[in-house]
Amino acid sequence: MSRAAGGLLVALFAWVGAPAAQDTLVARLRTRADSLVREWRQARALADLIDSLERARAGEGRDTIAVGALRIVTNPSPLPVRAAAARAWPVIDSLYGPAAADLARRPYIIRAVDPDTAVPRSVFHVGMEVPWDLDEASVVTLLLSNVPIARPDPALADWLGASLRPQVRARHDREAVYVQLVTAPSQAARSCFLGDIARCEDALGLGDAASALERWYPSAGERRALVTRSFAEYFNHGASAGSFHACVAGNDSDCAELLRSLPGSALPRPLGYDARGTLVHLALRLGGRDAYRRLLANPAAPIADRLAAAAGAPVDSLVARWRAQVIASRPATVLLPGWAFAVALGWTALFAACGLRSSRWRVI
Repeated sequence: MSRAAGGLLVALFAWVGAPAAQDTLVARLRTRADSLVREWRQARALADLIDSLERARAGEGRDTIAVGALRIVTNPSPLPVRAAAARAWPVIDSLYGPAAADLARRPYIIRAVDPDTAVPRSVFHVGMEVPWDLDEASVVTLLLSNVPIARPDPALADWLGASLRPQVRARHDREAVYVQLVTAPSQAARSCFLGDIARCEDALGLGDAASALERWYPSAGERRALVTRSFAEYFNHGASAGSFHACVAGNDSDCAELLRSLPGSALPRPLGYDARGTLVHLALRLGGRDAYRRLLANPAAPIADRLAAAAGAPVDSLVARWRAQVIASRPATVLLPGWAFAVALGWTALFAACGLRSSRWRVI
């Protein structure tokens, strides 16, 4: 057989064998993937079993307190759990509406412990350990801050930046948002404060996430300040160092490119959780008892559309009402009594006199 014919046969066998080799590789990968799935399911089942046993252990010798749909498993103690639950339940029910009924299957597990940390006690890995000398108001806050409701869909949680919880101090939250509008280093927030509802929607992150940089920080000065003050250590090394120095020198295209390269949702939002949380709470309050269900009904829809569905009103009307409430919650101005000026003047004169009496050439 000639060399050319031999080479042709080798190539033919390789061509014929390639699909078979690929099929074998695919089969091996599929088998490995199936094995990993089985291992994951077994690990998940074991973790669920351990959690179930730990919960059963934590509930031994304890009472179950029922208020509305709330179920609280706790040990006998002076902790005012029942009274706190009676105050917390109406707040929880008004926020979640019919969805709050699911809490009957998701009990709190509270272990009241001696506030003396030197007292030995057994270790539990589920529930909350709470000093039994907490007052009723503190227990109410604890219950409202740890509602065992099902976690909302990832899109809503990502937009909020945290899980939605009942408002403990609504007036305080709105005051905090007012301060954010005044002090946030973002033109969108300042325009919102001045009454531009469209810019309020931008500052709240209700627009297209792809153009968030331009809507939140539209000026070159804002983008340069963001890079140099918030991300200097992140960008001023490695491959991004050259662009960082160009940004510091005033090249806005480099500043924008650096900010666009940030991973995930690392770009700082003009307004924090308080702003978005107060907006959601307003939408749920306007929409009635079924508003929470409507908020979660379509996880794939834009957040603005979901808020409008929950509130039963257009999103611009909702945001306008939110802004009006925030502006009306302006923190109270601290007024000093008339004698405070005289006291300040007296201290100033005293320090000035002390300074004049000391020698600038004194050796210490």
